[in-house]
Amino acid sequence: MNLNESLVYWNPWWSGEGQWLRAVEREAVPHLRTLLERKEILTISGVRRSGKTTILHLLAKSLLDKGTPAGNILHLNLEDPAFRDLGVFALYEKYLELMNPEGKVYLFLDEIQEADGWQRDLRKLYDGPRDVKLVISGSNSSLLKGENATLLTGRTLFCEVYPFSFREFVALRGGPSSPEPHLLLKEKTRLMHLFGEYLIYGGFPEVVTEPDSKVKRLLLKEYYNAILTRDVLRRHPVRQTARYESAAHWLISNTTGLFSAKGLAPALSINPTTLEEYLGFLEDVYLFFALKHFSFSVKRQLTYPRKVYCVDNGFIEAASFRFSDDWGKLLENQVHAELKRRGHECYYWKGKKECDFVVLDRGAVTSAIQVCHSLADEATKKRELAGALEAMNEFGLDRGLILTREEFDTVKTDGKTIEVMPVWWWLLVR
Repeated sequence: MNLNESLVYWNPWWSGEGQWLRAVEREAVPHLRTLLERKEILTISGVRRSGKTTILHLLAKSLLDKGTPAGNILHLNLEDPAFRDLGVFALYEKYLELMNPEGKVYLFLDEIQEADGWQRDLRKLYDGPRDVKLVISGSNSSLLKGENATLLTGRTLFCEVYPFSFREFVALRGGPSSPEPHLLLKEKTRLMHLFGEYLIYGGFPEVVTEPDSKVKRLLLKEYYNAILTRDVLRRHPVRQTARYESAAHWLISNTTGLFSAKGLAPALSINPTTLEEYLGFLEDVYLFFALKHFSFSVKRQLTYPRKVYCVDNGFIEAASFRFSDDWGKLLENQVHAELKRRGHECYYWKGKKECDFVVLDRGAVTSAIQVCHSLADEATKKRELAGALEAMNEFGLDRGLILTREEFDTVKTDGKTIEVMPVWWWLLVR
């Protein structure tokens, strides 16, 4: 396709197509709609295939529904080869020539990092005389760091997008959308079945809607490989690609485990500094997250081992040495993914015992969370309670939380209360 044909292709509403959007509402969209009224550049970042383009389409549709002329809305996927040799401002000028819109225009720019000099072009558009609302998306968290942050300081609002939450997953499958406890208990058997699928295959939209488990795994492997190659190797000078891929494979196969670059590097025949660099690349594209030990001492945070988590459980199913149905690790990774989705600042904590997550709010620890498959075994119950209580005592908390696969309970000890509930319940109610 030539340039004009590509412009038309990415904007089906220009020709009045009625079936161009086939998508369910996402939890992030209502808030994002309110931000369309602000001047700042709305920046949507998240892992590849998590639904960023669909969210842009949902925002465009909301504008159309409110009466915005179709020709005043431009969407471009900057991975399209037709746009490769043109910068954002040049594409904007081509759009003006083609559509000649009057009044305010809305520019939705997908995978913005693919355009050379995009930071300067966005600033030029933002500071220019025309009324332009800019919404951009990208697959790396460093979109607004370094030089980008300097050029666009004070001009952006940032939002991170993740694969479907369990609440979104249940809504898509026609489950109860209300978080009312009595309605959820009524559907308990069905919800537990849905959660079993979600726990294994995760929440990537196309994976969720695919009925065939073999195809689900193929999609997840394709996403994983695309992130390792397209999102990392194309952007960063990785010379030893085999060792880089080995490092990624170790991380995905040891999700929820402790590691240190100094300890792991010899096993992978990688320099510790290089391994840290690889981890930084993989965190930047949202594939992994390295959780630090909580301490008020920055030095201790930097010297303690970290715990590694993956952005979506589906990758563990498709790309790792299987956990041998280690439900505890799958549950723990899912809880971490939800804490990230909710925007919580969290750490793990270790004294004599260990607590999986301590959550901070404005610099203070506000909750302590343990995750395990079951408390039926007495030794396990004793260990999990001890870890939660030690963290609660350390941070002056009266209440704690233990999340399991299916148990409900309330444990009161030493003047403190620990709630026990299933992860699926916590995902839907809290």
